[in-house]
Amino acid sequence: MKKLGFTLSEVILILVIIGVIAILTVNPLFNYTRASEYKSALKKAIEMINNALLMEKATTTFGARDFNSNEDLVKNLFKKRLSVIEDVNEEFTSEDCDGAVFTTIDGTIFCVDNFSVSYDDNGDVVCNSYNTKPCVSSNSANLWIDVNGKKAPNKLTTDPDKPQDIYTAQIYNQKAKIYGDAAQKFFYDRKNDDQL
Repeated sequence: MKKLGFTLSEVILILVIIGVIAILTVNPLFNYTRASEYKSALKKAIEMINNALLMEKATTTFGARDFNSNEDLVKNLFKKRLSVIEDVNEEFTSEDCDGAVFTTIDGTIFCVDNFSVSYDDNGDVVCNSYNTKPCVSSNSANLWIDVNGKKAPNKLTTDPDKPQDIYTAQIYNQKAKIYGDAAQKFFYDRKNDDQL
């Protein structure tokens, strides 16, 4: 009587094929899951900032342009309107931002930098009440958001197809908007958000 079965080399070959297929499918799935988590956390962070700005405007009639500096905005608006668990004295998780830092109860770390309510060359207030100009001293970011806090990778997103955990935004008088090509393309799935 003949017994049928697989040889050891056939079993090893099948295991190798299954391993290769697993590697090819698990890595993209992991990247997609991580990108979805980052996008969800970024949306939540922007909503928190926007809710704080709107609440301040509704209760005190102040907008972001009524604050004088990074520290003033964080201390007298965000710390008052958000569930902040850490002081502004800690360092941000990336060297890119060295402004006023605060951490919310969910672990998201924010850094307000380059905040300005100065006048431009035409005499218009940067950060005007119409939300058409951001409260930033130059054409750059003034809100840095580390969506997963102190967890790695603590890197700025520079490629929308390879999202990291730090994103940039600009603060306007009563709202915040994602800033930068990579962050906008990742978040909005296009190059800019002028229509929003």
